[in-house]
Amino acid sequence: MTDQPERKLPAWWNVPAKDLFKIVLALALIVFVVSKTNLQNLILLKDSLSWQWLWVSLMLYCLVTLAKGVQYWALLGVQVSFRETLKIVIIQNAMTNFVTNTAGIASYMTLFKLEQNVNLRRSGLVFILTKAGDMLAMVFFLALSSLQVWARIPLLQEMVIILLLTAGAGLLIFWAAVFMRQRFVIQFRKLLHSLRLNPLGVVQRVLDMLDAIVAQEHKTIVSALLKGTALSFLYMTLTMAYSYSRFQIFPVPADLWVILFITSIMQFISIIPIQIFGGLGVSELTLVYLFSLFGVTQVDIPAIVVALRALFYLFNLAVLVYLPVDALLNKMKYRESKSLS
Repeated sequence: MTDQPERKLPAWWNVPAKDLFKIVLALALIVFVVSKTNLQNLILLKDSLSWQWLWVSLMLYCLVTLAKGVQYWALLGVQVSFRETLKIVIIQNAMTNFVTNTAGIASYMTLFKLEQNVNLRRSGLVFILTKAGDMLAMVFFLALSSLQVWARIPLLQEMVIILLLTAGAGLLIFWAAVFMRQRFVIQFRKLLHSLRLNPLGVVQRVLDMLDAIVAQEHKTIVSALLKGTALSFLYMTLTMAYSYSRFQIFPVPADLWVILFITSIMQFISIIPIQIFGGLGVSELTLVYLFSLFGVTQVDIPAIVVALRALFYLFNLAVLVYLPVDALLNKMKYRESKSLS
């Protein structure tokens, strides 16, 4: 009796269950949003498209990417050129927006390790400091925009308060670890142990993060935190400007504060680990819901958010052009150095 050759399962069969769930959810949600509009309305959007705002939006998206590159480059404090840092940021963004957030983070850590010889502990610490600064900027913009539209969001007031308190508590823990160092971490561990929360995986990751922070020299970590926070405010301000410009491409009848509030909420939504393909489906459904709360019904919002999703992917592809350009510049530099030697 001859052995039957082992049959290989298709690649998609090996997708982790959690990622498969994210894919199904994303497709289901985007199909639902598309079902709220029709092909004719999507085609008609071309008549209202503002080419001026389209180019402004693309320019701002590039500036947002540059700002993120500056954040990492300034905080790394090692001999890594800005060009190389920007290249890694672009790859990270592409992996995040075309695959998953996890893939984006993994590419960031791996590329800095393999290409720039930056140890994982250092690149991980820079990532944490950057995200802490981003979170503070997110809290600021959410609080500011909420004050301006508070009377118009009765259904969201409790959620906004919970978001601000939760994010604020997380930032307080982070800052306490930075300024009180080991004393705080020891007491925090005791508290988690008394609550029997320390076995949880997410709690262990938080504790590992705090250990990494207190292991750094105090002056170095404080200086990096202040620098990173300042750059985070620049990055988030550009993000808000980019978001506003996006909704002017197909003119959405919403004022500046409404758009800033919605963008701030979307920044928090992006943290939820149920998204894939750059928040496909989740973002669109959330935008449709939020705009409906503000009574924006004069235009076909489902059609607009679907069109903006397509433009978002095109913007990401446009930014990826930097990679072959950078490779060409490196090749020319190498040839020039060879000719001089």
